[in-house]
Amino acid sequence: MSEPFKTPVLYIVFNRLQTVVQSFPRIAARRPAQLYLAADGPRAGREGEAAACAAVRDYVLSHIDWPCEVHTLFRNENLGCKYGVAGAIQWFFSNVDAGIVLEDDILPEPSFFSYCETMLAAFRDNLKVGAVCSFNREWVSSFCDDVFLSTALAVWGWASWADRIRGYSPDYSDWEAGRLDVKTCFLSRQAERELLSNARRAVQGELNTWDYQLSALMATRGQYALFPRKNLVQNIGFAGNSTHTSGRPDWYREESYDWGSEIRLPGTLRLNRHFARLCEAEYIPRMTFRRRMNMMHDFLVAGAGKLGILGGIRWILHHTVKRGHAVSRDRTVISGAAGEQQA
Repeated sequence: MSEPFKTPVLYIVFNRLQTVVQSFPRIAARRPAQLYLAADGPRAGREGEAAACAAVRDYVLSHIDWPCEVHTLFRNENLGCKYGVAGAIQWFFSNVDAGIVLEDDILPEPSFFSYCETMLAAFRDNLKVGAVCSFNREWVSSFCDDVFLSTALAVWGWASWADRIRGYSPDYSDWEAGRLDVKTCFLSRQAERELLSNARRAVQGELNTWDYQLSALMATRGQYALFPRKNLVQNIGFAGNSTHTSGRPDWYREESYDWGSEIRLPGTLRLNRHFARLCEAEYIPRMTFRRRMNMMHDFLVAGAGKLGILGGIRWILHHTVKRGHAVSRDRTVISGAAGEQQA
């Protein structure tokens, strides 16, 4: 029997027993010594949902068959994706110094856990690393480093530290006020603008989500996300009852890989610009006429007084001309041995 896994794990569930019975056994096999369970409450007026939520909670609690310190955040009322998940993350990182976050529709490979634990220990003091991610769309060469940095966060199985999460809120940030001078570590100005726009829309309640706010927080702090060379998780939540993944995207591939050997920490931690640009491109939607009009409205509301007429015209052209990477800015490669704090 394996030794208990020392890194705390947060497992976020709701009403889908069909995903829980697949993903929780992966956690149980690793036997975490500290397990944090968060469950949102049933939605009002949804027939059978209270029973479904109860069945999920009962299944998880009845399948903890190893010595384990269990903490629960089981809500009676439904907070939704934005506040339910964000509240669980805030609760978790207010109780632990570092840990792993898994939602019930993420199926991790066995090496996912050791990967996260190794990275959390290795880069604990490198404040330029904001999060450890595990989902990789296989966009990188097999000849690159085992781990590398990118600009965009991926939250299908991730880990972080309490000091990186500090200050995160689903409700407020600099971009809520419509500031146009906010800068991020993104390479593409257009992707940067889309990220901040989506974060602002989520803050204002137009999008029922929590992750744009966290991604924007880290990006505006100049923090990068760490990625593995091989994909370590699968998303099994593409279904009609999913909140955001009701349809499987064209780019999604189901392959994931068990690392199977010791992870080699690079002597120099590099920003993989090719991977980062491909990730950032996912933020940039096709530029429809309606979208052009919305962006012009955003400018008129948020920044016309600051930039003037000529500056406003330049801003509109810069952000609406075409889909693409817009302007790529030179960035200093994050270097140094594991654990070394970078300025």
